[in-house]
Amino acid sequence: MNEYSQSARAADRARVIELDAQIHELQAQVRVLQLEREPCKQRLDTYKYPVLTLPNEITSEIFLHFLTPYPDCPPLRGLDSPTSLTHICRKWREIALATPMLWRALSIEEPDDRAGVVQTWLDRSGSCPLSIKLEHDIPGVGSLNESLIAMLLYRERWQHVQLALRAQEVVLLGGPMPLLESLSLTVDRWYYGHPVTSAADFPRLRSVTLDDADHGNWLPLSQLTTLTLNEVSGTNYFALLRGAVNLVYLCLIRCIHAESGHTLTRLETLVVVDRLGRRQTLDMLTLPALLQLQWSRPSDAPGFWNQNHIDSLTSLISRSGCKLQQILLTGASELSQESLRAALPSVPKVALDSEYDWYPEQSRGFKDGLGLGP
Repeated sequence: MNEYSQSARAADRARVIELDAQIHELQAQVRVLQLEREPCKQRLDTYKYPVLTLPNEITSEIFLHFLTPYPDCPPLRGLDSPTSLTHICRKWREIALATPMLWRALSIEEPDDRAGVVQTWLDRSGSCPLSIKLEHDIPGVGSLNESLIAMLLYRERWQHVQLALRAQEVVLLGGPMPLLESLSLTVDRWYYGHPVTSAADFPRLRSVTLDDADHGNWLPLSQLTTLTLNEVSGTNYFALLRGAVNLVYLCLIRCIHAESGHTLTRLETLVVVDRLGRRQTLDMLTLPALLQLQWSRPSDAPGFWNQNHIDSLTSLISRSGCKLQQILLTGASELSQESLRAALPSVPKVALDSEYDWYPEQSRGFKDGLGLGP
């Protein structure tokens, strides 16, 4: 039996008529609002936002200041990436894509940063020198890094490069790199094949960092003024120092000392980072031009700075005949600031910081005399 009664049908018909009337009334209101909206929209369309009236050259310069200062590398994506500028409006996208310097520094840090994205940035960078940071995909074996392969085609424009490579990829670094000024290299194994190179391939190279990489003799060592060695064995790092005769800055991080000494006649700044605070590293060096010395150990490292370490410092000064201007010791200590100053009266600035935690980038700050106070 149909339960949809005649009275129910009549009620629905009345409701439909009522709703149609309301819809008609609302449509009329919408039309009135649309008519009111149109002149407002026309007036807004004639207005030019001041930032969009700037010459493209000025906007481009503003975009460059939006990024982290070169040669630091912005991320490939996200708010801090130049790609975010292409999402604001069509004009900004056109300006960003026509500004090669926005795309001259790129950081590939995630496994999903594929070669296609890297290739896009490299194409947009025009003829600019490049700053490159490649960090991902060291562990394991397999095919060569696609991002590395893409970047190698542009090696003649490399200027500042940080590479984390598998051992079998290092041999690919051969070939001319006429603009290269700084190179940081991390390799997944200490022993690896060397690329075929000559000093003529790296005419501007002055700064090198080797991290867990024991062999750097294929580099033009005599050109270097800055060298950082991280966890390099003593035999190898002294072999490197013998070739790096023009060093002005040297940072040794957790390096195992060798049994033979070495003289660096031009070295002005030495940073030694050693969890155990071993004296042998200083004892093996003679540094007649040394001006700044930082000897660091993490705040949680075992042991303390003591008189034996002071003896190493005074012996270094005496042996080298240097005129040290600044010394910074970091880590737990049996010594006081006062006793340290008394033991090193010839050094104008001496500082002791028992809670200072050292990070690699801080060694660069020490080059400017940071952290020592008056």
